[in-house]
Amino acid sequence: MASKAILLAAAVVLAACVLGTAEAKLGRLVITGVVPCNTGSLIDIATSPAFPNADVELRCMGKMVAGATTNSNGSFSMEADLTNALAAFIGGCTLVVDTPLIKCNADLTGVGSLVSYLQGPLTRLLGGIFHLFPAGFSFHARRN
Repeated sequence: MASKAILLAAAVVLAACVLGTAEAKLGRLVITGVVPCNTGSLIDIATSPAFPNADVELRCMGKMVAGATTNSNGSFSMEADLTNALAAFIGGCTLVVDTPLIKCNADLTGVGSLVSYLQGPLTRLLGGIFHLFPAGFSFHARRN
């Protein structure tokens, strides 16, 4: 019994050491993309106008962990630490644009947010910088 407890304790210590080393090697999460000015699901950025000056937030488990504002071409770039990157791997993070669409097109008066999950190649993980990008923005109408 005592030897099992010692082995368990050693495994916990070893796991903590490995995680600490992994954090040092993995680096940071960088998210880049373009925000479209449109409604619908999985909005095609190739056929939609860009959304300039939109506030983009990375929300993980409901909490904002990083943010950026799009430039005149609707492009953005943001960085987050490894802790947030791990949540992104399991689908716990989304990109959210709460800036009203009427700011980029007066005809788009719907109230809601543009939301996208993240995607990216896992092979970049070991290079020190892990790059992710929007999987596709969709408009989510706000419910009262």
